[in-house]
Order: sequence, then C-alpha cells, then structure tokens
Amino acid sequence: MSELKKKIAQNFLISFGGRFAAGALGIISVALITRTIGADGFGAYSTAIAFLYIFSVCADFGLYPLLAREIAKPDADEARVISVIFSTRLLLLSVFMTLSFAVVVFMPYSGAVKWGVVIASLGFAFQSLSAVLMGVFQKQLKTAIPAIADIAARVAQLAAALYLFYTGGNFLHFLFVFTVGGAVQFVIVCFYVRRQIPFRVLFQKNAFVRTIQESWPMAISAVLVLVYFKGDTVLLSLLRTPHDVGVYGVAYKILENIIFFPIMFVGLVMPLLSKYFTADIGLFRAVFQKTFDFLAMIVVPLAVGGIYLAPDIVHILAGGGFEEAAVPLRILFVAIVFIFFGALFGSTIIAIHKQKKVMWVYGAAAALNIIANLYLISYYSYVGAAATTAVTELLVSSCMLFIIYRATDHLPRIGALVKACGATVLMAAALFISPSQSFLFLIGLGAAVYAGALYAFKGITQEDLRLLRQIVRPSRELI
Repeated sequence: MSELKKKIAQNFLISFGGRFAAGALGIISVALITRTIGADGFGAYSTAIAFLYIFSVCADFGLYPLLAREIAKPDADEARVISVIFSTRLLLLSVFMTLSFAVVVFMPYSGAVKWGVVIASLGFAFQSLSAVLMGVFQKQLKTAIPAIADIAARVAQLAAALYLFYTGGNFLHFLFVFTVGGAVQFVIVCFYVRRQIPFRVLFQKNAFVRTIQESWPMAISAVLVLVYFKGDTVLLSLLRTPHDVGVYGVAYKILENIIFFPIMFVGLVMPLLSKYFTADIGLFRAVFQKTFDFLAMIVVPLAVGGIYLAPDIVHILAGGGFEEAAVPLRILFVAIVFIFFGALFGSTIIAIHKQKKVMWVYGAAAALNIIANLYLISYYSYVGAAATTAVTELLVSSCMLFIIYRATDHLPRIGALVKACGATVLMAAALFISPSQSFLFLIGLGAAVYAGALYAFKGITQEDLRLLRQIVRPSRELI
C-alpha cells in the first residue's frame, strides 16, 4: 500500500506541476485577453464559450469515467474498449456541435457571438477527444504526457495571444486561439496513446448501443451538473449586459483553473476505488479517507486565502475595469470547498455503481439552480449567480455523501479537516496583522504559517515528510 501511495503521490506531483505551469500560462493569456478586448469583449468571449460548453458536455455522455472504469478491469481488451468509446465520443460530438450551430441562430446574441460559437466549436471537439483518452494515463499512473500536452497547448495559446495583444485582435481572434490550443493538446495525447495502445475509429452499431446503455445515467448526471455549473453564465448573458458577463467571467475563470486540481487527483485514485470496492472494502475505505484528508488540507487554506486576496487576484489577472469581480470571486471561493469534496464523492459514486441514484440529486440541484438564478440574477447580477453556485454545490456534495454512506455504511473521519481549519485560522490571523500587504509576501507568509501550524497539529507527520522526500526523487517509471 505504501508503494502504491508513493506512486499516486508522485503522479499527482507531476500532474500538479504540469497543471500549475499550464495554469500560470493560461492566466497570463487571460490577462492579455482582458487587457486587449475589455469587459464587453470578454463578456462576448465568455458567452460563446459558455454556450458551447453546454453542447460539449451533452456530447461527453459520461464516457470518460466509463473508459477509466472499463480498462481498469483485469481482463479488459484495452484497444477495443478505447476504440469503441473514442468513436462514440466522436459521433456524439458531430451531432451535438451541429445542433449548437442550429440553436445559436435563434439566440438573442449578436452576429459576432454567433460566429464565435462556430469558430470555437472545433476547439471544444479537440478538448473533448483528448479528455476521453485521459483514462489511459490514469490506469497506467503516468501523467507526464498529459502535463506536457497541456503545457504545449497553453504555450501555443500564449504566443498567439501575445501577438494579438500587440496587433489589436478582437474576441473572435482569441476564440480561434482557443481552438488552436485544443488541437495541439489533442495531437500530443492521441499520438502517445496510439503508440501504447493501437486504438482506431470503430463504428459498430451493437457496440455503440451497449456503450450508450451503460453510460446514459452518467450522461444525464453530467448534463444536470452542467445546468448549475454553466447555466448561470448563459442566464447572465440573457438577463444582463455583456459587461456583467465579462466581470463574472473573470471570477469564474479563476474557479475553473482551481477546480482542475481535485478532479485531477481524484481521477488518479478512482480506478483504485472501483477495484477495492469489490476486492477489499478495507482498502476502499483507506483510499477514500486518505483522499478526503488530502483534499481537506489543500482546500481550506486555499479558500480562506483566496477570499482575503480576491481583489489582488482580480487585479493581477484582469487589470483595470474588472474590480467588481472581487465580490463574486470571494463567494466562488466558498463554493470551491464543496467542489473539492464533491469531486471525490462524485467519482466514488461512479466507482460503487450508484450513478443512477445521484441523477435525482443533480436533477433537483439543476431545478433549484435555475429558479434561484432567474430571481437572483435579475436583482443582484453576478453576485446572485455566485451565491447560487455556492449553495448548489453545498447541497449536491451533502447529498452525494449521504448516498455513499447508505451504500458503504461509512463516513470519512474529520480529524484532518479539523486540523486544517485550526491551522487556517492561524494563517488568516497572520495575513490580517501582517505589516506588509504585498501579494507575494502574503502568499509566502500564509503558506509558511499554515504548513508550520499543520505540522504542529500533527496534520503532517514525520512519515509523510519521509514519503515526500522519496516522492520528489526522479523516477523513470513515471515518464
């Protein structure tokens, strides 16, 4: 178990490092975009992205977790599984992207936004095809290639964004840049996977039908999650001005970059949860608990520090004209806490084959979210949208945990969460009384105080530190 724990941690550090680098490049790109096209232009950009995201998620159809689960089985024919699921994703993308073109014609958007949907659709298709192949890297516990692909895509986007910043591009040009980045990522991911497992495009009616029958509960759940995850931006674009969408888009862009981390980490342990649930319930509970503890120790200081530093974060990311985004960002940092735990709970539900039950949770959350957003956006704009997101994520995470408890008769222990909260209180006090309010100084101070306090509270042990020293040693096995 210790070797497995070490390998998971090593791969997480590789993924974390890759995602951190890619995220930093992405943030620089966003900074260039907002400074080039302003709040209204970024609102149009965000509207096109949010609209297409709806159809992209519909095409997802729960195929990514299905692929991860199926190739984790001992007797799996990996090449056939990947071929069938990849081809199913390709077919669904063709249908739903075409549908998006038909629907956007009737939306009350400007002609430029409608053309933006067409331009960015191919970028979503590339990203979606890359994402479905990530299950291969999860099973092999090899994350260097996805990290390289992500960084390469962001480098390409940054180079193009920098050119447009100096030449004066508009939001349509930046949507084309988004598509270029997706293409770069897909080429790298697809090339590596095909070199390891020779999958191919394979359209077989019976295989397609079986895949859809297996994945439809996850598909419905994904669409319902979509309603409350991106529906607020779409409703904001219909009920308020492009300026409001742009302000909220900046805050939401920060959230999107952060929540990749729990999804990435939980993705690495999901095959283990699926395997141990049937093979060894004790190991299942141990993996679940360790994952919960790790997420707790990361998200609590992240949320509190983010709330304190929100104005600085917005200023660094977007520059002048977006100061209003600090308020919704603070609310979204509260939502991030529930999203972190929800990532674990959602993957666990799939691992224990209870995805049909969670559909009711997502359905109720989607309905509540739409009703609340229609009212709150009308009166409070992006602040209402952010508040609705936080409440919805709390309710969904709580209900998923209840489903897990009913299925496994197990709840996570909260010792690590309590210690993280105690250390975070000391961190927050240090930030508040610090004589210097420099952003970089506060980041370093907060990290040092939190780490020291967590160690003093025995949230981090000597064993963890020894394991960390082993983890950071180079390992060829992981490349």
